[in-house]
Amino acid sequence: MMRWRLPLFIIAAVITLLFLNGIVWRHEQTLAQGHAVLLPLRPVDPRSLMQGDYMALDYQLTQQLTHDLMAAPPAAGQALAIVLGTDSDGVAQFLRMAKPGEQLQAGETLVRLKWEDNGAHLPSNSYFFAEGEATRFAQARYAIFRVASDGTALLAGLADERHNTIPDRLQAPTSAHSNP
Repeated sequence: MMRWRLPLFIIAAVITLLFLNGIVWRHEQTLAQGHAVLLPLRPVDPRSLMQGDYMALDYQLTQQLTHDLMAAPPAAGQALAIVLGTDSDGVAQFLRMAKPGEQLQAGETLVRLKWEDNGAHLPSNSYFFAEGEATRFAQARYAIFRVASDGTALLAGLADERHNTIPDRLQAPTSAHSNP
């Protein structure tokens, strides 16, 4: 009776690990190869002393969608598909709600969001960084998302007002002199 449980447990564990690794692999592929989208940030109280060094993120895009859809809000938990374009400065702009099966034009990007009780949400609403790096990240004006072809968006980093990526860590100064 007990003999069949061990192989069944091992098979279930292997399937679970394969499934979880598949999700991680898919997200790594999106971050490495996804289409980059620059979204303007909306000012939010940037830090919480209780949770350490991080920046709370809010987006002009989700604020605009929430405002536009509040008259007839979607059901809580409903996925939203939108089409973004870019302005002359390279910043993503909301164009329209995507229709099922719609073919995108050149320069358009499909992005999936979620509607919750209080409005539209992108997958990331905070950005954690190393302790003591708050001054550098206070310069953030844009969120950099990597978007897969199916519209899955992952937060890849933050950028300053000139669209320069703010590195997660500053490189330690290197010495031209080697230690004896």
